[in-house]
Amino acid sequence: MASSSPARSDPRPLVLLVEDEVMTRLAFAAMLESDGFRVVPVASAEETLEVLRAGLAIKAVVTDGELSPQGLSGFELARRVHEEHQIGVVLVSGHVAPEASELPPGARFLTKPVHKATLVHLVRDVVGSEPGLLSIRVDAASEPVVEWTLTPRQHEVLALLMQGKSNRDIAEALGLSENTVKVHLVAIFKVLGVSSRTEALLAGLRRIQGKPRQSS
Repeated sequence: MASSSPARSDPRPLVLLVEDEVMTRLAFAAMLESDGFRVVPVASAEETLEVLRAGLAIKAVVTDGELSPQGLSGFELARRVHEEHQIGVVLVSGHVAPEASELPPGARFLTKPVHKATLVHLVRDVVGSEPGLLSIRVDAASEPVVEWTLTPRQHEVLALLMQGKSNRDIAEALGLSENTVKVHLVAIFKVLGVSSRTEALLAGLRRIQGKPRQSS
């Protein structure tokens, strides 16, 4: 008898993570995977709907409320997910929380900045809930947070650096000059408190995993 594939035998709840900002997507995925979830990361609402149509046993969807303006917003996506798939959604946004009536049944709202324990709690909540429960609002402003003080462009540069890309590769990927990439790296090193590419890579991984920097 043929053995089950790893995906079929993996007992962890499957969560679809929708975030168009690379470093935030990595950070949220690490938070969820470290607490027993299996994460499928995508960058747009359109990718989300395509994955859901594939018939995977998705237990929850976590989405940024402000996705690319060229497609569906996270709020529109949440309504589609509820109407078409009856799956619970956790909406994450840095804007003012909507009224509960503006969210689809089964949805939860989480304000940025995001604390790992709150995100995990809400995902576990929607995984274990039934459609039709009242939505809730959570404000994590008073909790410890995972802070990223880099600009969006610096996040992109750091993400490519963490993939082992050279300055030339990063410049070509982002449509920048190598000198501009070097300027961004200097700023990144300053924010992360490091002095080399290797230290920046390790600092980025520690931030994603929620681990403090070790003193030398």
